[in-house]
Amino acid sequence: MDIPADLAANVPKIIIHGYREIYIENHRGLLEYGAREVHVNGGEAVLKLTGEGFHIRAMTAGELRLEGLIFKVEFIF
Repeated sequence: MDIPADLAANVPKIIIHGYREIYIENHRGLLEYGAREVHVNGGEAVLKLTGEGFHIRAMTAGELRLEGLIFKVEFIF
């Protein structure tokens, strides 16, 4: 059976659409959420998003879709 590498490695898959939307698969929950900063548990690292007007468009146990003006995306180990 072929398992995608990102799922086999248990790391998040991140898709950024322009500078207004970000989609994260295989996350482990939100650590901090605000209109200007969002911290997402990515397992081995925290994904720190900085911007303006963030809001959750959709969220399930393994998927997160955020909208807002994205200034910076960082991984904090």
